[in-house]
Amino acid sequence: MDKNAYNYEHAIEIAPKIWWVGYVIPDDPFQCHVYLIENGKDSILIDPGSKLTWEATRKKILEVIPLENLRYIICQHQDPDIASCIEDILKEIGTENRFVVTHWRTAALLKHYNWGIDFYEVDENNWKLKTKDRELEFVFTPYMHFAGNICTYDIETKTLFSSDIFGAFRDTFKLFADDPKVYYEQMKLFHTHYMPSRDIVNHGLDMIEAKDIEMIAPQHGSVIPKKMIPYLISRLRKLEVGIYLHFTGYKNVQRLTKANEILSKIFEQITFTTTTLYEKIGTILMLMNELFALERVVCLSSIDGKVVMFDSSINHPIEIHLSEKELFAQIEKILSNEEKTYFVDKIAQNDLHGKYFAFPFVTYNEHHSANGICYFLFAEDEIIDTEDIEILKNFRKLFSIMLMKEIGYYRMQKERNELLHKTITDGLTGLYNRYYLDEIAQKEFNKAKRHGYPLSAVMLDLDHFKDINDIYGHDVGDIILKDFARLLHSNLRESDFLFRYGGEEFLILMPFTSKKDAYLVVERIRNTLKQKNGVEVTNQNIVYSFSAGIAQYEKEKNVKELIRKSDELMYIAKKTGRDRSSLQ
Repeated sequence: MDKNAYNYEHAIEIAPKIWWVGYVIPDDPFQCHVYLIENGKDSILIDPGSKLTWEATRKKILEVIPLENLRYIICQHQDPDIASCIEDILKEIGTENRFVVTHWRTAALLKHYNWGIDFYEVDENNWKLKTKDRELEFVFTPYMHFAGNICTYDIETKTLFSSDIFGAFRDTFKLFADDPKVYYEQMKLFHTHYMPSRDIVNHGLDMIEAKDIEMIAPQHGSVIPKKMIPYLISRLRKLEVGIYLHFTGYKNVQRLTKANEILSKIFEQITFTTTTLYEKIGTILMLMNELFALERVVCLSSIDGKVVMFDSSINHPIEIHLSEKELFAQIEKILSNEEKTYFVDKIAQNDLHGKYFAFPFVTYNEHHSANGICYFLFAEDEIIDTEDIEILKNFRKLFSIMLMKEIGYYRMQKERNELLHKTITDGLTGLYNRYYLDEIAQKEFNKAKRHGYPLSAVMLDLDHFKDINDIYGHDVGDIILKDFARLLHSNLRESDFLFRYGGEEFLILMPFTSKKDAYLVVERIRNTLKQKNGVEVTNQNIVYSFSAGIAQYEKEKNVKELIRKSDELMYIAKKTGRDRSSLQ
């Protein structure tokens, strides 16, 4: 017969002369079990239950023994769900020659009920209870639930009555557990909340594993067969516990446990992956959305005097037009209202709907300081209550760590880009230099050759530039070079490559451009220059011109041959009168 097909309206024998006599409370995931050891006139009731369950438990006991045969009432801890019915029991059977069996610390509390019954304190009796036909041993598991918490071990059947340990939340009542993985997940919800530390858990499990156990009968959850015990103990040893220490005042244990799991997964994302915020934010938002309808995470940070925005809806950080003063004012506002939720009207001068949870993060090091605010932006219909704030507060530290890492990455990338820019650009004009030309030109040549599209090279040289330097000085010459560089840059496409080739020479590589089209572009630049009619320098108007050579890739073996051809054509333009373009 399927064990879980038993009729729970009656006592169920789970081991020889050991009976389940509990009551299944409808729609209660936190069922409380009561166990009876049938032992003649020395019968033993373990964790007798509450006033809610006693009437049903009483009927089941009477199916097995007369109530008068109850001599020992074991209270493995003092909570009302196991002790509040004792007054009703004693009114019916009396207190003479009966004992409440427990640890002295539990007894110290239960004595305040003034039941008039003697206490059998296990720590004063060598952790054993001997009767004529039965011997029990007790396992001290302090602080796994309460300072005086104990478990009870029946030597004859090798059954461990484990109190709250191995208890579980179950949506559907099952007296016997049948799937260790499923039961562990249900057990985890129960244990992560109130067990204060892994050291305490492992100490208690060490004491339990010292016994030869065939079956575990917890006060909550389901009876556990021998084959499942090693798996559950191994998982319990690694379980993160003590969540209540982090989420003070939070009562929803299921949601609390889910929050803790998500925090752990986010911690793994932050700690054990080398990807950037934007590469991992999708996963993090997906995890957080198991708890909240969270649309975006926005962070504003002051970095080296500028305010940078990290936005989960944008795939890269951006500098924004917000002053440090305005940012610091927001930080002060949040710090002065530490215990409140923070709803703001604007972020970076953009109107945004709904609700925000905001918190500041401030870190310092010897070189830089970074100060900022992180905003969690919720969906319009999301309801955030006081208990949710307790969960959100625990996300602050993780996000602060992640944002600090991202700021460090951003600064490193910025410095790297600045170094790269200095390496590949001309210091005077800001155009690409010969070093970058060597890096990129052959690649563009190979792509044009492979895909069969036109590629043109244009060499440009300022006319009579030596005379400008000799007459006006090199400072003025530099102004002319920068002016011409700006003119060229403003008249080219993003796909074109513009280089300062050397001295007063410039080179343009134009993918997807024939020599005729390149000629039209160059002549447009020439006309624009003529319309400018020179450059005003120290109250003098200096007019300058340029000559250009334009070559299109045909049979050249490499890009150097193409550039050389454009250079030769440029000299032809100079020899034939300057201020003109020469095509091959």
